[in-house]
This record gives sequence, C-alpha cells and structure tokens, in this order.
Amino acid sequence: MSELRTRDVVDADLPAVLAIRNRSFGPLGTGGDVWWQRVSAETLGGRMIAVVDESDQVLGAGRIRPYEQAWGGQHLRMGGVAGVYVEPSARGRGVATTLTRALITRMGELGDVVSCLFPTTATLYRRSGYEIGGVQTRMTYAAHHLRDLGATRAGRAGSTGLRPAVPSDAQQMHDLARASSARHGVSGPMVRSVAALTGMLERDELIAYVVDGGFVVYDLSEQAVTVEDLVATTPEAAATLWGVVGSGSSAAPTVHTFLDPRDPVTLALGGLPTVEVQQIPWMARVVDLGAAFAGRGFGRHLSVEADLVVDDAEAPANTGRWSLSVRDGRGTATRTDDAPVRGDAGTDDADAITSNALRVEARGLAALWCGWSVSRLRQAELATGGSPDGDAALDAVFACQPFITEYF
Repeated sequence: MSELRTRDVVDADLPAVLAIRNRSFGPLGTGGDVWWQRVSAETLGGRMIAVVDESDQVLGAGRIRPYEQAWGGQHLRMGGVAGVYVEPSARGRGVATTLTRALITRMGELGDVVSCLFPTTATLYRRSGYEIGGVQTRMTYAAHHLRDLGATRAGRAGSTGLRPAVPSDAQQMHDLARASSARHGVSGPMVRSVAALTGMLERDELIAYVVDGGFVVYDLSEQAVTVEDLVATTPEAAATLWGVVGSGSSAAPTVHTFLDPRDPVTLALGGLPTVEVQQIPWMARVVDLGAAFAGRGFGRHLSVEADLVVDDAEAPANTGRWSLSVRDGRGTATRTDDAPVRGDAGTDDADAITSNALRVEARGLAALWCGWSVSRLRQAELATGGSPDGDAALDAVFACQPFITEYF
C-alpha cells in the first residue's frame, strides 16, 4: 500500500480535484463551472487540502469554508467542511480519514474553534470526532396565510421603506442578522459575510428586499417560494416582509422556509404549517474548547461551575481536565491538568477525584456542545464518570436547540 500524505491544493491541482468530484458525484450541472470557480477561489491558499500518494497523485481533497456561527447568540469562527472527494479507485485505503484529520488540524491552525458539515456518511466523520448536532429544517406554509399576515399587520406603523435590496445594503443586512442572533440567543445559524451578501446581490442569485428594521432573501421556482433568510426587528417589519413573500400566492401557492423552527411567524400566522416538514442532519465538532467556550454566549442569570475531562486525539488542545465556569453571560474554560477535579468532599485520591468528573472523547464533547443531555450521552456510551450534580451543571451550561438554515 502506497504511503499517503497531505498538502495544500494549488491551482494546478484543480482539474484533478474536479475530475475526482465528477467521478464521485456526477458532472456539474448548469452553472456548475461558475460555482466551482467561486468555491475554489474561496478556499485555495490554505483552506483546501489534498491527499496524495508517493508520486504526488491527488487521491482526495476537501475544503474548509470560512464561516461565523452563532452559539448562545455570540458568533464563533467556524470551519465548514465541504467538498470532500475521494477517487473511487482509492477508496478503502484510508484516504478519507487521513483527509478529515488533516482538515481538523488545519482548522486549529487557522483559528476556527468549531466545525460543522453535512455528512454523506456518519461513520467516517464520527471516527474523527464529529457528532450529530442538529438539523436543517424546511417548513412549508400556504402562501395566502403569509399574504394575509402582511395585509392585516404591516400598516400599523405606516411607511416601512420596503424596496428591493442592492449591493450597498449588504453591510446592514449582515449587521441585522448578527443582532438577531444575539437578541434571540440562538445556536447554529451562520451569518453570511458582507462579501458573500454583496456577491449574491450583484449576481441576482436570489430575490431580496429590505425594509426599515429587516430583510428577506428568497427564491422563486416551480410555483413555490423558498425563503432562505428573513430577519426583522419589529412585528410590523416581519409582517411586511412575509406579506411580500406571500403576495404571489395565486401563482406560487406554496412557501418553503429554511429558518429557525421556532421562528415567531409560527405564533403570528393565522394558519398552521403544513405537515410537509423535511429535515437534514448536520454534524459538529469542537476544534478548540478553550477559545470556543470563551466566545460562546450564555444566559445572564446563569451561574454555574462544572468539571470535564476530554480525550481528543485529533485536536490535542482539547485533551485534559477542564474547569468550566459561567457568570454574567460569559464563560471561561480553564485547563486544570495539575489540579484536582471537584469531587467528593474529603477524598485525597487523585484518581477517585478525577473519576467524579464527566469524561468524554471528541464525539461526546461535540454532542455535549450541541445540547445533548448527559443522560443521553451515557445511553449512547459517549460519556463515563461524573455525578448527578455534575451532570445537571453540564446540562445547564450547554443547554441549546441548535439549527442551521444554510446548506453548504
């Protein structure tokens, strides 16, 4: 078996990478060449890695897309793993595992503190410390209910300044999205960068409108509207934007949304969503626990301390004993490898003390980070040790209902 190694993808490698992609998933469709050029330009120069053999032949490649992701309403640097391609004739030789682990190492070097991906297979990514974090949910509504919402509520505050969005609106749209994440304390959504929003508006890829205090981004095809993003700071702004979405109900009677499953439109709408709900699971990983925990948002009234022992072969920065503390909406994670972990009062046995802290490997840490309760981790054999009080503290620290709205 030839020896595998990894290196950065360079421009000259792109035809080989694209050929592997096409042999793995079929040829690119209409507009695919433009998409390929754009994602390649985004990740060349350190965010696209290849696995090669002893002759430097490319056997696989993967990209790390640069995102910011909300956790507790605060935004962290997130590496979105995508475009993982393996030459079919090289499968079974460890190419995918070698690649995934190299991507994790590179994310640590780049300062990405968490990572997410949409898996084609869970087994591969679980071997590298990823676990199911949540789902991308598509809800479906009758367009006339949204039209009626706009008609009955939008006029309460008078003129709203509704107009089509232009590239110069990108910064305001970005700021509104970040503020919305903080206001609702959500976990999981990825805010489009100003550059991504500007490019989208310049290329007229999607339909977008802005209003005083909000914006909406949607697609119109096959007699259905698909809402990708809708942010509003007031009920009037929300009603106006939903009214635009539903205004073509005679031609497009169905509206799909990729939003927070608990978006307030569900509370304001005159009718219920239809039973047609689709969910796509995504997986998450913690790359740098100390930095991620410090950047995550927490409830201002939460005051708790907990201990955690982590074993993470692919991200050594995570490995060790940790003391987690949350105060005044902020968290600190302190390595305590040389100090006893909180345990039963009066015990002097270091091993006994350590056993009273919950112990997880990378998969368990990922699930804990995404709000899976410790009791469920135990049932899945992803956690050992600990105590009832410690479990309750960790459940309080990481409580969330994460979701992702954008597929990447």
